[in-house]
Amino acid sequence: MFRRALLGLTAAAIVWAIALRVLGPLAVTVAGVRLSSSSAGRPLLVAAVAATLYVLLSGVARTRSELAAARVRVTPKRTATLLAGVVLIVGLANNSWTAGGPDSYAYVTQADLLLQGRLTVPAPLAARAPWPDALTTLTPFGYRALPHELAIAPATGPGLPLLMAAFKRALGHPGAFLVVPFTGALLVYATFLVGSRVHSPIAGVGAAWLVATSPTFLMMFKSQMSDVPAAAFWTLAACAALRLAPLAQGGAVIPTTRAAVTSGVAAGMAILIRPNLVPLAAVLFAWLAWRGVVERGRVRLSALRPAVVFAAATLPACLAIAALNARLYGSPLSSGYGDLGQLFSIANVPTTLARYGGWFAETQTPLAFVGLILLVIAPRSLWSAAPLRASARLMAAIALMTWALYSVYQSFGAWWFLRFLLPSWPALCIATVMFVIWIFGRFQSGPRIAAVVVVALGIHGLFVTSQRGVFLADEGERRYATIATFVQRLTDPQAMILASIHAGPTRYYAGRATLRFDLLAPPWLDRAAEWLRQQGRHPYLLVEDWEMPMFTERFAGSRLGDLGASPMLAYRAYNTSGTVYLFDLLRREGPTLAPAPINDPRPRCPLPAIPPEL
Repeated sequence: MFRRALLGLTAAAIVWAIALRVLGPLAVTVAGVRLSSSSAGRPLLVAAVAATLYVLLSGVARTRSELAAARVRVTPKRTATLLAGVVLIVGLANNSWTAGGPDSYAYVTQADLLLQGRLTVPAPLAARAPWPDALTTLTPFGYRALPHELAIAPATGPGLPLLMAAFKRALGHPGAFLVVPFTGALLVYATFLVGSRVHSPIAGVGAAWLVATSPTFLMMFKSQMSDVPAAAFWTLAACAALRLAPLAQGGAVIPTTRAAVTSGVAAGMAILIRPNLVPLAAVLFAWLAWRGVVERGRVRLSALRPAVVFAAATLPACLAIAALNARLYGSPLSSGYGDLGQLFSIANVPTTLARYGGWFAETQTPLAFVGLILLVIAPRSLWSAAPLRASARLMAAIALMTWALYSVYQSFGAWWFLRFLLPSWPALCIATVMFVIWIFGRFQSGPRIAAVVVVALGIHGLFVTSQRGVFLADEGERRYATIATFVQRLTDPQAMILASIHAGPTRYYAGRATLRFDLLAPPWLDRAAEWLRQQGRHPYLLVEDWEMPMFTERFAGSRLGDLGASPMLAYRAYNTSGTVYLFDLLRREGPTLAPAPINDPRPRCPLPAIPPEL
């Protein structure tokens, strides 16, 4: 038992040292005790001491024998399971636990609305407010105004909120924040399963490793966003589809209903999470239909059965999305983000593809693009069996369709917008592994060389993750809740907080109504503040320092637009650039609360406040 403990300590210390070297200083809190580490030297020393003691106690011969036995027990399935477990632990340890950013706020609050049995938030104040587009100004980021109902509604798809609501109902408020880390682990393990079916379990482990070490994946699986869950369910749908063998020898139909239903339900959940990716379901349907026809040799209903069952299992999600869009936004083809024609354009393709391709080459590896060609061609040297070649082409089609769908979407300026393309990650990572196998497979030591190259590509991904500041030791999105706590302390419950980026989190964590100053008509700042005062809604301004030039320029000439008053609050989050200010728009002079940065805010998962009345 003691020797096994030493062996486990050696492995854990080595993993910790690698994590420190690649990701930088790390900290975890266990039972209220904060543990931090910044140097890889100490864990390496612990590993060396533990390994030495293990060898001394066991002897050289016994050590060799036990290590050989251990290697036999290290199967691809166990490796993939361990990798998924590590991903889950890293995701939980680095989880934001906060509805901070606009999308995160929309998803978390939509989950709360679903638990309350409603879809919208009434805003009766908009009927009385005298300024133009009053309802729009009362709509925080992540929501859309519904003038026909005098209400606001989340702009995001309902899939992730449905999962969050289920977890929250079962596990309490923190449960809503477990969905993304768990689906991150699911994505990694599902990639292993898909890779195993496309080529081999070893290829599956390699692809899962590349997904788990991807900077884009690591950037997104710690925030309450839909990118990772959508990718996980599309991969699960593909995995179930690959289990389908429509016909056996002799013309007997192999029972495939369960796999087809699983694939369709997973695709349906993915559509609920990201409705714009519904064409991926068409790819899966077409592949299942084609596969059935090829196996049968002619078009017959029995050959199309898996495709039909898949479509039937997917259809309810499509109808639900269409009904929801029609109910809230007036058309089945509209969404919280606007009509399809406003969101997608062929004119976006050159710029969008150039940016995505460049970012992918910088953060992943351009080998994936060459590997994708291999998936399309599916040479017999890599896939001797026809079903395997068909599986490779399915994954290539999924990757190509994902990129095609987002090539016509508006382009963005930050590398982590590769997040949109995460459903293609399993296919691209499988493509990368297959290219490496294809290159080195002709050599005698090819498998070992290929394994080293794949491991090196993953380590490169971790270095890029570190260089791009994905796991910074700062307050992160938790700062939004911290700032909202101060706002709650300094203002009365009937206050109206003029804000922009903080509009949603302030509503959620401070329980204060908010008004988007970036949408307020410029001539109306002074008059709106006075009207709010007369209504008993004391006006305040919550603004980041980088938002202040935008505010002063927008309201130049207004009495309150110069921000010359003393702020009530000036807070600079821990290890974060920039300061946020709270101004009392009815007060010119007074004391300023300047709290020290909070290194480790508690609780990590703050509870929401009582929702404000609009």
